[in-house]
Amino acid sequence: MQHHGLRSRAAAVAISAVALGLTSACSTLQNLGTPTHGAGRSALSRPIPRSGDPTRDRVEQVLQDRAPGLEHADRQRVVDAIFVAHNEHGFEPSLLLAVIAVESGFNPSARSSQGALGLMQVQPPTGQLMARELGIEWRGARTLFDPEANIRIGAAYLARMKEQFRDLEFSLAAYNVGPGRLQEIFDSGKRPAGIYAGKVRDEQQQIASTVGLHGGSISR
Repeated sequence: MQHHGLRSRAAAVAISAVALGLTSACSTLQNLGTPTHGAGRSALSRPIPRSGDPTRDRVEQVLQDRAPGLEHADRQRVVDAIFVAHNEHGFEPSLLLAVIAVESGFNPSARSSQGALGLMQVQPPTGQLMARELGIEWRGARTLFDPEANIRIGAAYLARMKEQFRDLEFSLAAYNVGPGRLQEIFDSGKRPAGIYAGKVRDEQQQIASTVGLHGGSISR
């Protein structure tokens, strides 16, 4: 997420005003699930799969293979965060893992040249805004090096982009370049190139096929 800081006061107000529910998807990408409005409020009442659950075990396998440097305790927290995000926003674990793969290569200490941090490469201004809304204690930019916090914040931001732009491909583009820049592209009569979304799609398909995580086709 190299440029997804909130680029103007108007953009910040618009983004803060939308709910976290998701409503549509893009046919070029794998399934995100079918979340409902208000899903976040009931998420805490939904159980997180425990060790021995086939889907959890597959997510753990991906992390063991792709992020061997993660300590066992951090790996468990990452898996928990992925399933919390799934409950809150409807994102399939394979989609979240794919975004992590593209953004940071599963490196929780990743830092981009433009200041994006952690597994999902969140810009600190965006991270602070989303942390406040999620009730996550903000301890400065270092908060984004906490793998669990980073995933919860990054997934919530992606959900916000999904609510604003509807189409998943556009939402991923907004996550990558920022909602202000994406709107500028639309205002010029163009469409985003789709390169970033294609990378996420390819990673998701690879993850889904390798470990058997869900990733069915979806329509716009």
